[in-house]
Order: sequence, then structure tokens, then C-alpha cells
Amino acid sequence: MPPGADGSATIEVHPAATIPAAQLAGRLQHTLIGQAITEAEVRTHAQECLEFGFDAAVVPPTWVAAARQELAGSSVRVSSIIDFPYGMMTTAGRVAETKALVDAGVDELDATVNIALLLSHRVDRFVADLSALVQAASPVGVKVMLELPLLTATQRDKVVAAAVDAGVAFVKNASRGAVGIADPATISFLRRSVPPSVGVKAAGGIKTIEQVRALLIAGADLIGTSSSVSIVGGSARARGSLYSY
Repeated sequence: MPPGADGSATIEVHPAATIPAAQLAGRLQHTLIGQAITEAEVRTHAQECLEFGFDAAVVPPTWVAAARQELAGSSVRVSSIIDFPYGMMTTAGRVAETKALVDAGVDELDATVNIALLLSHRVDRFVADLSALVQAASPVGVKVMLELPLLTATQRDKVVAAAVDAGVAFVKNASRGAVGIADPATISFLRRSVPPSVGVKAAGGIKTIEQVRALLIAGADLIGTSSSVSIVGGSARARGSLYSY
């Protein structure tokens, strides 16, 4: 830490702590999920991504093509979610959904994990399942929702190591706010636990700019939230199920 003009030590401030909220939009993955999301809502969602400069539009699998159409020619990425919210399909079913989404034109994917396998001490099957998704998605990157609030400290270490072994592009703390609210300590744990080549995404109950700043400072590369517009100062009301995400 370099000394100040008076010889005292200066404190280095993380950029996320001070830059305007609007400038953090490029770190936000604008998420719209729920049981009754319409095509019109998805198209509005995509237009919000264009207006505010969000990193990606995360939409239900049904509406990937609609989002792709709205965002054509832009730098905003289209993402969708595999086997949400419980991750309990067979590996064959999860692989089929992954391939279908890649064919539909997603730029990246967020995948649930079959946490029941890990809790049943079937780490071999857990890794095999994730590896199959990564292979099916290639070259599209897969971000995995590790459901850390459901695990002990030892289980957390195992699930992160398993995800890295499977070749995932990103690790996430949880699938949704119903599992656990994203917190800086958990994000810091993930950043310390994965190599620099693996990204960290925070998700679950993120509704304020203060949360976003704290999570980025803790080591998150991306933030997934349904409240992106209000976080950066817009007036649109978040749609979908905030409790779910």
C-alpha cells in the first residue's frame, strides 16, 4: 500500500465502492424467471437490457429465441437456465435440455446441480452429471448454482472442487433467494476456492446497489438479479418471482 503525501499509509478503495450505479450495469445479468412469464414480458426484459447496458438477459428456456431476436446485433448476451429450480432431472434429460438451449442460440447457461447426489455421498455421479452438461454445452460456458446454504463446510469444499473438476466456467453461491441470500463471506469463499480461470457469480435475493457493491468487492465477477433496473436507478418494477431468484 503506497504512502500518502504526509507519509501515512493510504487505503486502497475497490472501484465498485465508488463508481456510479449506472456504470455497474455491465456486471449485472438481468434475470426474468417464474411460472407464467409471457413472450411480451421477455421482449420488454430484453429491451431493458439494451437501455441500461446489462451484461446479459437471463430468460426462461421457452423464450430464448424471442430474446435472441430482440437483442440481435447488440453486445448483450442471452442466457437461460437448465433444470430450474431443483436440478433433479436425470442426466440424460439435463443434457437434452442443454443441447436444445445451445441450438436455440444461448450465449451462456446457468445450471442447477443435483445436490441430492452430493448429500448422498455420490460425488462420482455428481461430477459425471456436471461434466456431461459442460460437454453438451461446449463451446457455451456453464455457470453452476452450488446451493452452498444447504451444505456443511466440508460439503462446500467438496462441491466446489467437484465443479472445478467438471470444467465449469463459473461457480455460483445458490440458485435463488429461497435457498439463501448472496452474502460477501460466501462469495469471498468461492473466489478463494477456485482458480482464476473460473468466474464467480453472486445470485439470490440481491435487490440493492449496496448489496451489489459489497458482492463485487468480495470477489464476484457477475451479479444475477431480477431487480437490475431499480438497482441502477431505473423505475421499472421487477417482474417474475423475486422470491424464486
